[in-house]
Amino acid sequence: MTGAPAAWRDNQFFMRTTIQTTAVFEGIGLHKGKPARVVFTPAEGPTGLRFTGPGFAQPLPARVDKVAGTVRGTNITDGKNTIYTVEHLLSAAAGLGIDDLDIEINGEEPPAADGSALPFAEALRKAGLREKPAQERRTISIADTVEFVKGETSYIASPMPGGLRIKLTYAHPHKLVGSQTVEFTLRPDDYLKSVAPARTFGFTHELEALKKAGLGLGGSLDNAVVIAEEEILAKGGLRFPDELARHKLLDLIGDLALAGAPLKDMYIEAVRPGHAGNVNFAKLLLEKAL
Repeated sequence: MTGAPAAWRDNQFFMRTTIQTTAVFEGIGLHKGKPARVVFTPAEGPTGLRFTGPGFAQPLPARVDKVAGTVRGTNITDGKNTIYTVEHLLSAAAGLGIDDLDIEINGEEPPAADGSALPFAEALRKAGLREKPAQERRTISIADTVEFVKGETSYIASPMPGGLRIKLTYAHPHKLVGSQTVEFTLRPDDYLKSVAPARTFGFTHELEALKKAGLGLGGSLDNAVVIAEEEILAKGGLRFPDELARHKLLDLIGDLALAGAPLKDMYIEAVRPGHAGNVNFAKLLLEKAL
């Protein structure tokens, strides 16, 4: 990544990072369908990723112990304020290697943007990224294999020298989907090019139930890929042949950021992952961390 701190380019994890200047992003929320605005602000202390906004008595840290729900997205709460679908914002920050960031949010959820994490990642990159030399970076690694299985969903993490590499398989019985597998080492340049652009998706048979549940109210082909019975509807066509699996990887990176520190020296294999499984797996990794 142009302008990336040396610690990122060399894939070393020593100093904490934040952004240089403020960045603003506005739009419509995916599920609530209401205007939403986020302001990314540099964090001087080792505060991690956290949310602020009107009505917040104090910042809300993006951590697994703050998760309030995982239906069609990951929601966090401080007991009074709930922020819906935080995973794309967190994925963008984690994908770029940002440790500390204040995210001021006006609305119940972030803007849907184009359904991917790319607009958020580009806004953060434009704001500039900087190291904080006086603040040592804490990472999460494991000594032994960690496994989480529930039904058809499974995760296995194994120790592996280096950074974080993830292999993910998404499978669905729909004849236009089948099974898709992607594998990436998490590096900022690769994340921006190959993961961040992947858009959220849904099936036409789910839409009525979503609306009845008060979800997907801001969804459209401007911010989602829609899978119909006989065709896949996507503005401009699919960005990748395996875009669905790449978006699941995007979500997984965002949900794993709720562990509160970057994962390192680890190889993860995830099969049929979802938000609930992602969060439970992040909790398990924290329990087993060195």
